[in-house]
Amino acid sequence: MDDKRSAPDRSRADRDTIDDAFSVLRDQDRRYALYFLLEHETASLEEIADVVTGWTRASEYGMAGRNTRDRVHADLLHRHVPAMVAADVVGYDEETDTLSFAPCPPATRSFVRLACLAETDS
Repeated sequence: MDDKRSAPDRSRADRDTIDDAFSVLRDQDRRYALYFLLEHETASLEEIADVVTGWTRASEYGMAGRNTRDRVHADLLHRHVPAMVAADVVGYDEETDTLSFAPCPPATRSFVRLACLAETDS
């Protein structure tokens, strides 16, 4: 490995990545958005809002209404996407309203994969 950082610098960067990953994974809606991006890498915020609404409401034995879906969309846009972007877990293109899993560090991607397995058995 040709990493020029010293051991303390590398350890600090690793700890920051881990802290960011767990902070992002703490919220169910963010986890569900990331699980979807694990499979698709890139998706529109509209699509992710639909999926997150469906998954979070699946146990309620009924259809989610438009108001519920709009609330999930607003929460994603104003709260969850900024948190995931700040943690360098996703990229967000405002022009196309698209999220991408591309900038996600490998360690964080592994945490997301493990969380998905634990939470969904898939």
